[in-house]
Amino acid sequence: MNSGSVAYEHLSSLRERKIGQLLDKAITIEPHFTISKVISLITETDSYDVFCLREGAVSSTNVRDLLNVRNISSMSISSLLQPSRHLSVEDSVEKAATIMAHYRVRSVPVTSNGQILGVVNAKNIVNLLSQQNLKWISASNILTQNPITVSSKDPLAKARSIITSKRIDHIPVIHNNKVRQVLTSMHLLQVLGPSQRIGSDQKGLNPIKRLESPIGNVGSTRVPQCKTNDSVSTVIDMMLENDTSCCLLTLWDNLHGIITYGDLLNLLQTRIPSEVPLYIVGMPDDLKNADIVKTKFEKIIRNLTKVYPEVEEARSSIKVIHSLLGQRQNYEVSVRVITPYKTYNYSEIGWDLSQVFDTLGQRIVRNLSKRSKRRWKTSIRKIDKREIF
Repeated sequence: MNSGSVAYEHLSSLRERKIGQLLDKAITIEPHFTISKVISLITETDSYDVFCLREGAVSSTNVRDLLNVRNISSMSISSLLQPSRHLSVEDSVEKAATIMAHYRVRSVPVTSNGQILGVVNAKNIVNLLSQQNLKWISASNILTQNPITVSSKDPLAKARSIITSKRIDHIPVIHNNKVRQVLTSMHLLQVLGPSQRIGSDQKGLNPIKRLESPIGNVGSTRVPQCKTNDSVSTVIDMMLENDTSCCLLTLWDNLHGIITYGDLLNLLQTRIPSEVPLYIVGMPDDLKNADIVKTKFEKIIRNLTKVYPEVEEARSSIKVIHSLLGQRQNYEVSVRVITPYKTYNYSEIGWDLSQVFDTLGQRIVRNLSKRSKRRWKTSIRKIDKREIF
């Protein structure tokens, strides 16, 4: 049993905990608000997600989505609002963490009788994790390796492009071959918006012009740095002490990885019972054949382990792609297979979710069985050479 499986079992009581006692105030907006007004509200309240209640349905937007906008002064927020997954007070921490990690958000609304009661924040769940004994789990087991970096001489526009296209929120900034600060999506939003936090040399500039300026000192230097062999408990304590949503991991004074709220929430994601740890997120609530889809995913990995027994973990992510033309929706399914040698990623799009998994299963098993045979042949050659010499 690998450390991921042990951690999953160790955190069972936390995963099953009800979210009713974790509620914070939700930052709500109206669809007619200008984007400029929403940016001001986000920066004033230091929020990441904002929510809108229309006819009993909850929609939302967040800091990262707002970075795509060019005309912030007159454009209304309505065009950026997307349907939001929501919870009830009886839902579990596991469900909340799974939604946040999958959709890369930091809070999920909790509703009752068509009203927003509040939100569950990622930071609150991280606080609960800090109360667990995670000293036996190394940070290297959960970090995101080789994070994307930028130079302090690069324009802010480059950082914005990376954040919006890669759907990340933290970029280490390199100066003289060392990490000087971390630039976040919130820092960029403050550059775009009418916030008073931006430098006096940029207040008179058009927001788009500001993005042409070099990154320079924009960002935060109050980001903790830990060693890759430090424990997850140490990382969490450092993040909470410095009130940051990330921690940098170094190896021999070189940047080796980064841990964010999302990486910590992954410890609590919903898992499919199986010999190999399996996780599937984003399953539509109204999908009639959800159990069939889960069974197919489990069967794919079970068949894979027969030809590639080194599989340590597999994750599947389902995203709904809505058509603007009123046609039937499509599903984008991504599968990540983790082995000791490499992590393999596969994706497929289609309107029939069951068929999408069938197609993915054939590709995955065919591709990795070939790789397993090649590696076996290479190993045999090495053995033969040792015997010869």
